[in-house]
Amino acid sequence: MVKVLKRQDTSLQYLEEVRQHMARLPNIDPSERTLLICGFPNVGKSTFINLITNTKSEVQPYAFTTKSLIVGHTDYNSLPWQVIDTPGILDHAIDARNTIEMQSITALAHLRCSIIYMIDISESCGYSIQQQVSLFESICALFQNKPIVVVINKIDLRRPEDLNPEEAELIDGIFRNFPLAQRINMSSFSEEGVMTVKSKACEMLLELRTEMRMKGRKEEIRNRLHVSEPMKRDDKQREAYYPETLGHADGKVARRKLAEYENQQELYYNFDPEYHGQDWKRKLDFLLSN
Repeated sequence: MVKVLKRQDTSLQYLEEVRQHMARLPNIDPSERTLLICGFPNVGKSTFINLITNTKSEVQPYAFTTKSLIVGHTDYNSLPWQVIDTPGILDHAIDARNTIEMQSITALAHLRCSIIYMIDISESCGYSIQQQVSLFESICALFQNKPIVVVINKIDLRRPEDLNPEEAELIDGIFRNFPLAQRINMSSFSEEGVMTVKSKACEMLLELRTEMRMKGRKEEIRNRLHVSEPMKRDDKQREAYYPETLGHADGKVARRKLAEYENQQELYYNFDPEYHGQDWKRKLDFLLSN
């Protein structure tokens, strides 16, 4: 048997390489809560996913380091989340985009997720703020009905207050067209605002998923229940009503309760001979209150 296995050594080594390659392939669950990171190359997407997940995405100072979808996993509010790092997208016509860029476009179009769009305000990525805003406007049709978090990244290199009026106006224009989008300043280097971006993106997606479940479905509890609140018909005060049999010693209900009371007192007396019981007024109060 050992000799037979040794002769299969080459095939077994190839099988192990295939197994390792398949383990590295991204396993994307469309129904799972998802955060999707997008933007120009080198704006800090891979660094961000490395900080919030257990993924070790390659980070290099040149474009298109990420050549495929990288999937990491994290948790928020004790719920599992998948975080997808997409390859960088350039601002040109869709028919001019290569296979690497089309992976990002496909993910944006078909996944119900929370979008994290990153803008490098230091422009150290090699693209101006105007180009990055223009890219956002060219792919914004893919953001319809999705929560959007616009991340102003690399604030350790350049603070938002240092932007000139033209650049600040370009960024503010995003939020005029998308009033529900959230703006968060972040630095992947100093980790300032990293957890804020993650928390906000998760909260926005949870709110959207809850709203979608509560709307337009006949089996939802809101559509099955009708809550009526009684309204006063006049100003007359009406006291609580008690049946008369509870107030008379010769009533059937009163006799039964009195018997229960006496049995209870007898148990107390047998347990403690010094127990003297209660007077008849307290017996009557007991009957009326029960």
